[in-house]
Amino acid sequence: MAKKASTSDRSDPKKNKSLATRMVMKKLPGAKASEIVGTVKKEFGHTINPNMVYMIKAKTNMAADGRAKKTNVQNDTPLTSAALWVDAIKLGRQLLKSTGSLANATALLKAIDG
Repeated sequence: MAKKASTSDRSDPKKNKSLATRMVMKKLPGAKASEIVGTVKKEFGHTINPNMVYMIKAKTNMAADGRAKKTNVQNDTPLTSAALWVDAIKLGRQLLKSTGSLANATALLKAIDG
């Protein structure tokens, strides 16, 4: 059997529950799920479950979670081999011994860097 041609308009909040929910969430950023459910029902006529609101919030937060994006590590750090890492660890250990504490070593590195 052939597929039906899709007649739903994904950009119309009257036909798309998720879009309607996202629009209400944008208007009422601090609203509780039950308030969003009521507003979606009143404005767009959709009956949704509070779990749908939580799912949409979670997916929205996953898209903009603030984590640093992966970059090319070789361009960001000169430590490109295991031998260089071992040397860096030895230097770090030597710095800790010479400064006496992690706080002093951190303060020294911040002073040098900035």
